[in-house]
Amino acid sequence: MAAIGAARGGRPSTTAASERARPLRDVETLDACPGVLRLHEAADGQLARVRAPGGRLDARALGALAEAASLGSDIVELTSRAGLQVRGLPEGSEQALVDVLTRGGLLPSLEHDRVRNILAAPLAGRGPAALAEVDPIVVALDNALCADAALAELPGRFLFAVDDGMHALESLRADVELVAERGGTFRLHLDGRATSHAVTPADAPAAALRAAHAFLALRREDEDGAWRVRELRGGVLELARRLGLDVVDDAAGLRVPVGNARRLGVHIQRDGLFAIAVLPPLARLGREQLLCLAELVEHAALEECGELPNVFDVGARVSPWRTLTVVDIPAFAVATVLDELQRIGLVASDASGWAGLSACAGLGACARALVDVRAEATARAVLRDASSPTEHWSGCERRCGEPADVGIRFVAGVEPLKART
Repeated sequence: MAAIGAARGGRPSTTAASERARPLRDVETLDACPGVLRLHEAADGQLARVRAPGGRLDARALGALAEAASLGSDIVELTSRAGLQVRGLPEGSEQALVDVLTRGGLLPSLEHDRVRNILAAPLAGRGPAALAEVDPIVVALDNALCADAALAELPGRFLFAVDDGMHALESLRADVELVAERGGTFRLHLDGRATSHAVTPADAPAAALRAAHAFLALRREDEDGAWRVRELRGGVLELARRLGLDVVDDAAGLRVPVGNARRLGVHIQRDGLFAIAVLPPLARLGREQLLCLAELVEHAALEECGELPNVFDVGARVSPWRTLTVVDIPAFAVATVLDELQRIGLVASDASGWAGLSACAGLGACARALVDVRAEATARAVLRDASSPTEHWSGCERRCGEPADVGIRFVAGVEPLKART
């Protein structure tokens, strides 16, 4: 198709240079990152972005998302930050949306709606090679963040992460990241670079929030409206200096390969339970699928448990790769859960053409889109297989939702870009 340009490999150097040279900005007018209280006006109605720290979704949250979807176009999208977007909301639905999501536990602090950006890998410490559990740290970090009124000033794009030591989140370059190391400590990383500061799990959330406070202080001093650590004058080095830390190269020296952390299908956990990773085609879930997921998560752990119905606590996770993972499944329930996930249209195999394929909202949903890239991507899914590189389809030059490590990108309205070698 003539309107689509393609690029293989990473971003061209000209793009990277333009990002480094981003001009100073007025955060009050330009930080328009949507949330639940601040909606985005899209071509198909208003859009709300819902944060799910650590990607964690229980049955109550999934049910609330299904109800929220019914307020709009019945569509909920998974985002590249392990969040969710409710599409097609009409004017005047804001209060109903707030009420629904609050009941579902997805909006614990109105003031912190847009700043609860906390990533964790989908298995979150459950993989055989993981070095530590991270769920308790994610929960503690989120609670402490919501209890700190000053941190409600963080930009909507500021990103926290908690890594279990497998470095699955490395390509996302979180502004503040806690990375598990051998020996039971977590090392503070800033903008993807390790610092000299290692802390116990109990002290890890406080260390992350100190870094966020230091970022805000530098941001106010710079008066340039920086959204991310990399946009501060002096960047990560200045932030580390403010914290009294050094930036070091691979301080632990014990990097663990990511391995198959992103693989679809059944995973065994280190505790003997199982997880199943699935993919909603082009990252979209319908209301009926969400209702089925809510029922599945609520009841999967109860089947065949006899007199011990509460032994297992099955939960769902969304990931930055727009997958959904059901975790902590007992062995007897694996086949049933897998069958049900596939029955409702979710992809459980990397051999599928949908695996590694993503697209922006496209024509009809975004006013900027020049092409129906979702239709083009759907046609591509038939042609792809397990050997195909990852690819993303964008309806305009903004390339919204493009993964940082995408293999091939298609961009509407531009000449083909050369691959970076």
